[in-house]
Amino acid sequence: MTLVTTRRGLAALGFAAPFIARPALAQTLVLKAAHTNAVGEVQDEGLKVMDRRLRELTGGRAGLQIFPNGQLGNELPMIEGVALGTIDIAVPSHAAFANFVKDFQLFDMPYLVRDYAHLDKIAGSPLIGELVEASRGRNFRLLSLYSSGIRHVMARGAVTSIGDLRGRKVRTQQNPVHVAAFQAFGANATPLAYGELYGALQVGVVDGAEAAYTNYVGQKFYEVAKNWARIGWLALTAPVILSERRWASLPADIKAAVQQAANESASFERNLVVQGEAALHTQVMAHGATVTDPDKAPFQAAAQPLYARFLTSEADKRRLKLVQELV
Repeated sequence: MTLVTTRRGLAALGFAAPFIARPALAQTLVLKAAHTNAVGEVQDEGLKVMDRRLRELTGGRAGLQIFPNGQLGNELPMIEGVALGTIDIAVPSHAAFANFVKDFQLFDMPYLVRDYAHLDKIAGSPLIGELVEASRGRNFRLLSLYSSGIRHVMARGAVTSIGDLRGRKVRTQQNPVHVAAFQAFGANATPLAYGELYGALQVGVVDGAEAAYTNYVGQKFYEVAKNWARIGWLALTAPVILSERRWASLPADIKAAVQQAANESASFERNLVVQGEAALHTQVMAHGATVTDPDKAPFQAAAQPLYARFLTSEADKRRLKLVQELV
């Protein structure tokens, strides 16, 4: 008896539909999720929580396949992958995402976010709803907001004041506000892909870079940039994004589960950043880095003109006021 004959026989008995449908019902929807953190860093841990909660909420019908450490490309190609549909979920920095959805440029303003408690208030404010709509206009779905930590400066040579940055080649993200900020600080701002940074520091292509504790320790940058200057110039955020087209293709119950899992993972991830910094500082010291605390006032004064230069629309100014008034 052939397979075709067997199927015809089942059809005659009314069994064809169950025979075909069962494998489909057993299938798990797997969303490819990409980020540039090392395994075990905060974004990686956040996505692991999102995967676990998504599987719990859907009874195993949906989950994530996580690609860490830039396996699917650096930040800009990763965002393009979401737009093209080759990647389902990505966690780029807001600085990279602002190249696609300009409204995120607000987060690039130096010293905008006062501390981690302020960032949590921002993440729960009406601003996020506005950014969801702005992202939809560019065919992205903003699911939630992760933290990449408050940013400082790592360098091959000592940094004890703003004057020590004068003329030094400092790697920034490929973002016009970041470039302008470090130019204002007196540095020779040098945009460079994150995946190339370790080697560039090692051979002296750049003299330093801005980074958070998580990056400095997770990527072992202390091996090639032994000076850590805590200037706290920026609280870098990382939007968790999905293409709007992919979002529209999901069943309603899966959408609800994805959103809930993203929200819960974001709360976990932002808290993990805060909890981890004391331990990371201990590791920085243990690895022999020289830690300095330059006066922030000159940095803040140098950065102030950037607000008027980059936040030009009425919507920008209104959102800035909203963030500044959150207490």
